[in-house]
Amino acid sequence: MARQKVYSLEIFALFAYVAVGIIAGLIGGLLGLSGGVVTVPCLVLLFHLLDFPQSILMHMAIGTSLAAMVLTGIASTWAHHGHKGVMWDIVLLMIPGIIIGCLLGSVVAHFLSGIILQIIFGLFICSLGAYVLLQKKKPQPAKRPHKTLYSWLGMGIGSLASLLGIGGGVFTVPLLISFRYSEKKAIGTSAAVGLLITFMATIGYLYFGMNVVMVRESLGYIYLPAFALIGLGTVFFAPVGAKLAQRIASAKLRKIFACTLILVGVFMIFN
Repeated sequence: MARQKVYSLEIFALFAYVAVGIIAGLIGGLLGLSGGVVTVPCLVLLFHLLDFPQSILMHMAIGTSLAAMVLTGIASTWAHHGHKGVMWDIVLLMIPGIIIGCLLGSVVAHFLSGIILQIIFGLFICSLGAYVLLQKKKPQPAKRPHKTLYSWLGMGIGSLASLLGIGGGVFTVPLLISFRYSEKKAIGTSAAVGLLITFMATIGYLYFGMNVVMVRESLGYIYLPAFALIGLGTVFFAPVGAKLAQRIASAKLRKIFACTLILVGVFMIFN
């Protein structure tokens, strides 16, 4: 009976991974979030049901989310590039800082407990969502930082994104909006930035989890069945989200973005 229950949970989890991938793909394409704000909480629940060790459960959720979001980033970036929504000059300026930041964030996450990671995740996401929702858009002329600042910003974004497994869009979108870029340009550019972040951070979680994780079908902090099925869903549905982003008004995009962050943050804090 116990074996049958475990088998049923594993089958349920496989279908759940596909569903999570579809939702993450839509959100990644629509909001430029790389889908991590949905993937991490869902994986925490699913891994708990599958009796993953509590000490590495959050690390596994973050590492698997980042790996799957690499595929999301590829599909989403390609779709936004087709709509001329990616500012590649900004992306290139941020690359050096992103590489350093992602590796740094992976190291810090490796030495933090899962509970602390989850609380940090929830608190920050709630705060950021409230900021975006309450921020008033003023008709001021564009104020852009000096080019050298973008690399430092990339390092900060890369560190926090790899620490929390959320791809970087939650930081990049409001940051670019504050520099008076349009929501659509900010979302498209954050998708490209998120692709680089998830790729570099995945390497970090793969390396640091190699001698720690004893879960079957895992590679480092990456659970391969979840990675494959979530990634599959994101590849097909990220372009759909990107098309929706071109049709929805900017004000609605801002509200969707903010409300999504707040809901996920509250869930993670009180879970």
